[in-house]
Amino acid sequence: MGHTIKAIMRADRARRSQPLSFRAPAFGHARNLQSRGALLLTLFIPLLSVFVAAQTSKLKVIADQDSAGPQGTNFASLLMLLRSPKIDLLGITTVSGDQWVEPATVFALWATEITKRTDVSVIKGAEMPLLNSPRQQELREQLYGSYIGWHGSFNPDAPKPSFTWPPPGGYPKVKPRPGRAADFIADTIRAHPHEVVLYCAGPLTNIALAISIDPAIVPLTKAIYIMGGSSRGGPELNWWWDPEAAAMVLRAPWPQIVVSPYEAGEQVVSNEALMRRIVEKHGALSEYVNDVYLKTKPPAGTTLWSMMWDELTVASIFDPAVIAKSETMYLDVDITHGPKYGHTVVWKKPADVPQFMMPYSGPDGPDREKWLSHFTPPSHLHSASVQIEVDVKRFEDDFVEMMSQ
Repeated sequence: MGHTIKAIMRADRARRSQPLSFRAPAFGHARNLQSRGALLLTLFIPLLSVFVAAQTSKLKVIADQDSAGPQGTNFASLLMLLRSPKIDLLGITTVSGDQWVEPATVFALWATEITKRTDVSVIKGAEMPLLNSPRQQELREQLYGSYIGWHGSFNPDAPKPSFTWPPPGGYPKVKPRPGRAADFIADTIRAHPHEVVLYCAGPLTNIALAISIDPAIVPLTKAIYIMGGSSRGGPELNWWWDPEAAAMVLRAPWPQIVVSPYEAGEQVVSNEALMRRIVEKHGALSEYVNDVYLKTKPPAGTTLWSMMWDELTVASIFDPAVIAKSETMYLDVDITHGPKYGHTVVWKKPADVPQFMMPYSGPDGPDREKWLSHFTPPSHLHSASVQIEVDVKRFEDDFVEMMSQ
């Protein structure tokens, strides 16, 4: 009996002397904590996956834009991109076009402020074309007659390139990101290979400089969407303003080229009723739209309402169904410095051999197979999907939705 009591006491002392972590109750508590942690991790991982998927599913875009403001096609397209939950806007690069690059940069910065997206960098780009200049344009007009049409920043009454004016409410507080637009474009594409869509709605000077600096970014780009040119051939400001840049970009082997020409944007025109739809939604931009469209009286010789070229190009990036019809074309720009310098040149494969009038060049009539083998595009060009017909209602609904978010 005495030995038994002593044995029990020795066992009890041994049990009490054990470290806490080895006691049965503590070990059970640890297992319970591990189970709870595993349960929380099991619940958290799917939520994290959904969040990551939502972020990665956003379309990465660089906007290269002659962002004239405070209203109009250039500026409104930037607002659409800045407000869209479907777009990861990596940056805005500015270029001269409708206005010089200095005021265009001011308005691009203001766009980031009024959309509360100052996290999006604005990088100033080219002020002048690669070769063209106001003086050269004047000399051509002396030789071939005045060009009666929109010259953008080459307008005869345009202010000096350095002149800027404040947007409504004053100059933006945010500043441009240091550096050059062309470097930013090249570096960003390399940082996100095969993911970046270039949205180009001004003269193509920055893009031409970027692919001159780093030609290898061309195949690393997901797609290039270009507002410019004419599906019928002829002049259009963006390509006419810097013809050499447009030719360089169109001749580069991009994985996908989508062109929204003058004639596509001509089918959609801004108007008071469309802007009232945005105001009545009471979204983040309702007050802006009300102020600059519905309450503003335009200067003499101008109108608030314009073709929605750039807005259409943006809408087609995330909703291709706004384009009811596209055609494959090979587009180039006349850079011969003659009377059609800067005009769009179009090559489109014919549907079939045309019917010829008699007498024919030989006694047997046309050889269809030889004619068909003759229909080959210029070897230095690449096919582009050119937007031809617009679903106007769908576009207007998309525009109102994007401007009301």
